[in-house]
Amino acid sequence: MKRQSTGHETGFTLIEMMIAIAIFALLSLGAYQVLQGVLRSDEISRERGDALKQLQRAMVIVERDFQQMNARNNRSDDTLTAMPLQAGKFMFDSDDDGIAFTRSGWRNPLSQLPRSSLQRVIYRVKDAHLERLSYIYLDPAVGEEPKRKLILDNVEAMTFEFYHEKKWAETWTNKKALPDGVKITLTLKRFGEVERLFLLPKATVDSDSSDKEGES
Repeated sequence: MKRQSTGHETGFTLIEMMIAIAIFALLSLGAYQVLQGVLRSDEISRERGDALKQLQRAMVIVERDFQQMNARNNRSDDTLTAMPLQAGKFMFDSDDDGIAFTRSGWRNPLSQLPRSSLQRVIYRVKDAHLERLSYIYLDPAVGEEPKRKLILDNVEAMTFEFYHEKKWAETWTNKKALPDGVKITLTLKRFGEVERLFLLPKATVDSDSSDKEGES
């Protein structure tokens, strides 16, 4: 590069400019990668937080139903569906375990609605979703479609265990009583296995009065 008569340089050489640009490009690339990492971490954290909130909401719904389980037989000539609690593999068109029971406490202020305060509910896994099925009336007519609610997604499996007389069993066959407790195990895509234990009301079916509150 030409120099002035004073002997001082008038600017940078081409090589110096290229080196400066390369350094700036490397710094910019590093800053961009750091920014992308922060944004991605924030996105993952937000997605996981949303999934956790969805799981918590689902467990509130499940807990509310299970803790108000009622030992009322379903009106049916079939000895299986007449039980107060039915559960088993692939029952109710579930992709894994399914369970059905009657719960109390279904709000009906001042009995203004033409239905009972008891409600028949079903839980099943369908197409990787935990579904809650319910009927307006306790003993629905044949072919009546239930109301379906999707309460949790990314569910890979669901199993139940039943606690009675100080031991756990994978099946429940008692036609007159509820177990002392139920354990539900959900296998979730994001969180792996999640277990919840529910103590149930101690109650047995009274054949003379089990249907009194079932009138709709």
